[in-house]
Amino acid sequence: MKDEEMMMQEDDDLVVLEDEEGNATEFQFLELVTVDEKPYAILLPTEDDDDLGVVIVEVVNIGEDSEHYDAVTDDALNDRIFEQFKKEFGDKYDFAD
Repeated sequence: MKDEEMMMQEDDDLVVLEDEEGNATEFQFLELVTVDEKPYAILLPTEDDDDLGVVIVEVVNIGEDSEHYDAVTDDALNDRIFEQFKKEFGDKYDFAD
């Protein structure tokens, strides 16, 4: 997914992202982590999708009550963000090796 946008927020833990082709996917918001002073949301698809796995998006504020999610396409940055997530929340989630 590239340049996802938050379409709607049904409750505090669910977000629906739409890709550039208009395909919508529902995610559970897991946590927010900060890397290099930028906030990143860790999202998990609500439906079993082995191809998708955890999705990491940068949270970009675009107004007082509005935000935009940008896909993290840099693999090295994606790895750093996920390592920070595991470091901060390793006691809360079970990470399979």
